[in-house]
Amino acid sequence: MGLTDFWRLVKRRWPIIATVFVLCLGASYGYLRTLPVTYTASSTCYVTMATGTSVNDSYQGGMAAQQRVRSYLGLVTSEAVAQRVKDQLGLSVSAGELRGRIAAASPPATTIVVVSVHDSTAEGARRLTNEVVSQFRALVDQLETIQSDAAPAARVAVVDQAQTPSAPSGPQSTRILALGALAGLVLGLLAALARQRLDRRLRSSEEVATVVPVPILGIVDEGRPSAAGELRRLRTRVTEHPDVRTVLVAPFSPNSRPEVAIGLAQSLGDAGARVVLVDADTGGHGSSEHLSVKSAIGLGELLKHASPLDDAVIPWEEAGIWFLPVGAVDEHTSDLLASRRFAEIMAKLRSEFDYIVMECAAVTAAADAVTLAGCADTTLGVVELGRTTSTQVNAAVATFGAGSPRLGGVVVLSLPPRRRKLLSRSSGAKSGSGAKSGK
Repeated sequence: MGLTDFWRLVKRRWPIIATVFVLCLGASYGYLRTLPVTYTASSTCYVTMATGTSVNDSYQGGMAAQQRVRSYLGLVTSEAVAQRVKDQLGLSVSAGELRGRIAAASPPATTIVVVSVHDSTAEGARRLTNEVVSQFRALVDQLETIQSDAAPAARVAVVDQAQTPSAPSGPQSTRILALGALAGLVLGLLAALARQRLDRRLRSSEEVATVVPVPILGIVDEGRPSAAGELRRLRTRVTEHPDVRTVLVAPFSPNSRPEVAIGLAQSLGDAGARVVLVDADTGGHGSSEHLSVKSAIGLGELLKHASPLDDAVIPWEEAGIWFLPVGAVDEHTSDLLASRRFAEIMAKLRSEFDYIVMECAAVTAAADAVTLAGCADTTLGVVELGRTTSTQVNAAVATFGAGSPRLGGVVVLSLPPRRRKLLSRSSGAKSGSGAKSGK
């Protein structure tokens, strides 16, 4: 994965990364709150050997003291010292627990021993440290005394007594929170990568091109200035074939998307052609649901009652096109799309208009697209980025059949988040009698 791919992953999956980051940071903070506050006090001791006054004796004594220091580190944290401290101070804790609070260290090549003890209070840490040093010194004097009336062979002197610590030594809040944040970022990125690998939604025209066996005729980015120009290019590609006069717009997405059908019809109308937009979406989610163009009857009534076509086709003045709404539909409307009556309606529309743009229900939701494709000169599939999976596109293409000539191409539609505006330049269309005449 390159830097560009990584940036796209972060940009696309940042909610997952942010969620995991917050959860891990919250977990580390919760863990931090469960840890007790501790204070640590330290005391420094110096180990010497009883030697002669010559330089050689002093050197030998120093080397012997360094060797003893290694053993003294174990004595400081021994059970014996812990038990003596417990008995001396009358503590209720066990010697083993007290032993776990004691630590000893020595800088390399020195005879210095640093004794540290931690406790829940600052004063308790100071008191325990001084008592541990006292009992440690007593134990050394006892062990290093060969004869009862002789001086010890080694002695431990206190250089710095323990002082009351001014701030807690634990827990290490910054370190724990930093580890939680780091774990959140790493786990968040892993979760985002896993989601990316499992997500089959198509998010770019390049991904769509690898799935569909037909060319991409347009990439409409709704809501941006480039959308109008892309619709003009789509109009050019559709009209470059003189035999194409009836265009079916079939959504490959799980939901109906009337934006492309409306935009293509308007673009054809802008070029001076007489265009009728036919809403044949029997699911009820076509242009009739979104536009304010109203009619007493629609395609459903024409198919069931043989009503006059002129009563159903109404002008959309602002868009410069005509509109045939879907009207009232029921469970039999889809079957009637394959009837002779529908063929007669299409023949009459073809005789009165230069172009017919039909829209149907989503291919994966209804079988209308295959039926309507037989009445159209070409079919345009619509793939909505971010909502359509490669599986859905493959299923839609398979509906038309492998290598079907009825599927002329696809249009990639990109809608801005949380917006579902139509591509029309007019938000409210009015029905009236002042539109283009001559129908």
